Amino acid sequence: MSLLSVNINSVVQMRELQRGSEPEPAHAGALIELAGGDGITIQLKRDRKSVRDRDLYLLKGVVKSKFTLQLPLLDELIERALEIKPDQVTLFAEQVDSQLPMTPIDFNSAPVDYSDISSRFAGMGNAVSYFIEPEVDQVKLASRYGCSAVFLNSYAYGTARTIEEAQTELDRIDRAAQVAEKLKLSVQCGRSLTYNNISPLVELGNIDEFVVGHAVCSRALLVGFDRAVRDMLKLIKKV
Repeated sequence: MSLLSVNINSVVQMRELQRGSEPEPAHAGALIELAGGDGITIQLKRDRKSVRDRDLYLLKGVVKSKFTLQLPLLDELIERALEIKPDQVTLFAEQVDSQLPMTPIDFNSAPVDYSDISSRFAGMGNAVSYFIEPEVDQVKLASRYGCSAVFLNSYAYGTARTIEEAQTELDRIDRAAQVAEKLKLSVQCGRSLTYNNISPLVELGNIDEFVVGHAVCSRALLVGFDRAVRDMLKLIKKV
């Protein structure tokens, strides 16, 4: 049965609109867990303007389920993650513009010692996941570099305009997930997932964890986190 991790960056962004202290990301994390969520995810960006160090330490202390920290491949942020020790780090490509969504890593183009990065986190007891396009060659390279999981980018699937485009992207994710499963990697999937499009991915049966942020947080504005999380869990766990 697949797990649900909720990305709470939308909560952080709402707080930053008023440059105040509310809503409190740690409170959102607690409410998500009380509703049955399996994990809390938060993303650091290179400008460090939204997510505060205080948020990370509070979440580390409050979250009782799986705490995942997403971050770009920047030495400063890697060092901070090693200090905080989340349950998992999900690494994505460095971006010049921190306002852009996280960018998948392309193992064929970036001159980075991924094996060393994976070893450093594994040595501290952190699971390591790489955010990649759902391509078989990228999954194989991720495995070679010592990660424990791959985070497959579902943006193209989530934004497909036709049934044919959606099916093409669904097939890409399925093939990549099958290879990851054979390589003993945990399979995570996220980006542009909603209550309306997640079911076909669930039906694949080979995705271990879905990371959903905006859809859950925006519904929570209307019905609260308890209802928003439970509605998504019904789709993912079929309960």
